[in-house]
Amino acid sequence: MTVDTSVKLTYVVTWREISEGLKMQMRHSPAGRWCYRVLWGLCALLGLLTAANLLTRGVGAAGVEVWRLLLTACLFVIAIRWLTALALLAYARHLGEHRVTVDADGISTVSERHTNQTNWGFYGRSVEGRRVFVLLTPDVWGTGVLILPKRGLDAPQDSERLRSLITQHLAAA
Repeated sequence: MTVDTSVKLTYVVTWREISEGLKMQMRHSPAGRWCYRVLWGLCALLGLLTAANLLTRGVGAAGVEVWRLLLTACLFVIAIRWLTALALLAYARHLGEHRVTVDADGISTVSERHTNQTNWGFYGRSVEGRRVFVLLTPDVWGTGVLILPKRGLDAPQDSERLRSLITQHLAAA
């Protein structure tokens, strides 16, 4: 007789969980970290150039276009993850309630409009946040992302079982 070690999650995705998952994806993929640094570097350079222009020519020399460009660049860096999360939220809400089973065979996802079975070999690493478990593919971009919200677990002790399942099977893969 085998003991059932599967963990079941049932949830409707929220924006906050998707946003946290994307943030973790960006922090834990080499290309994501590189892109994030480049965007912040460009904003810092633009800010430095604007400050130098203001110091040498005075406040009146900077036109509205310069301020608009600086504000747009900074807002873009801040808002890109939020906007991406909104787009993904629309897709996830279209799928409806998610019922996920994580077991030794892999991860099975069933929703109102979609069914998917993924083997452990698809994912290369995992990251745990305060609200979610995030599984990432081993490629440099970490493009394959699965976000598993902790609030979808049936019981608090399932979090530890899910963590051990993920750790055990990703290490083997």
